[in-house]
Amino acid sequence: MAIQLNERDYLIFKYVEEHQVLLEKHIAWFISVDQKAVLIRDRLRKLFYLDYLLCQRHKNTLPWWTTPTKPLVYTLSPLTRSITNARETDLDLSDADVQRHLLEVANLRMLFLIDGSEDLVTEFDWTTCGAHRGGVRHVDAKVSFVRNGVTHRVGIINHPEAASDSLMSNLEAALTDDDIDMVWIVSRDEDHQEKLQQSIAAAVGTDSSINQRIAFATHQELYKAGMVKSRWQTVDGRTASIFVESIMEFEAKTCHRARAQAVSA
Repeated sequence: MAIQLNERDYLIFKYVEEHQVLLEKHIAWFISVDQKAVLIRDRLRKLFYLDYLLCQRHKNTLPWWTTPTKPLVYTLSPLTRSITNARETDLDLSDADVQRHLLEVANLRMLFLIDGSEDLVTEFDWTTCGAHRGGVRHVDAKVSFVRNGVTHRVGIINHPEAASDSLMSNLEAALTDDDIDMVWIVSRDEDHQEKLQQSIAAAVGTDSSINQRIAFATHQELYKAGMVKSRWQTVDGRTASIFVESIMEFEAKTCHRARAQAVSA
């Protein structure tokens, strides 16, 4: 059974090509025009059944995925790649570790959109820096947005290897980019984040001006508080002064909620 592909279908293909692998929840947020996630499950299933998308269960457990079943991962089919002239990639998109990295990057974009739906950021713009064939990337994404009248231009690196020789060269190259004022490094857990902070401190020293342009957070913290309200850290583990007023607002609200629960208990 053939279907007439519509504008939304091509938008779905565009985002899947950009991120390489996506979950249904990602796509729902990305294609929304009214800052609310839309229902697209039936359409995704139809595109899969008609060979426009490939779909499989992610092989491993993801700590941020809370349902009992492992999530469905969508990629472009060869048919759709030919229709859309999608660029080729050197990545093995069936590899669970590759998928996890790409899904984590997509999560960060979605969290920004959620912050936008709550009016925490405006004028949000995201560029995925994919590893396409023959390309070189220093960050996983470039982001610009406005918070309290201030424009932020950020490069995001997702879970880099702590002992990687390329880490410092990627940081230095990113910070010389005219499109980036800061680099945010997101780790999967606090232990890895501490190793990254120690590695960078050993390479450039904690007083280096480069450290003023780097901030750290974990995925767990970001999923809990969002991109703006999270407690971003400096190289030496102190609270980065990016969104101090947002952190104070979040903590005040959390304390108020805890008191209310204690009173009602």
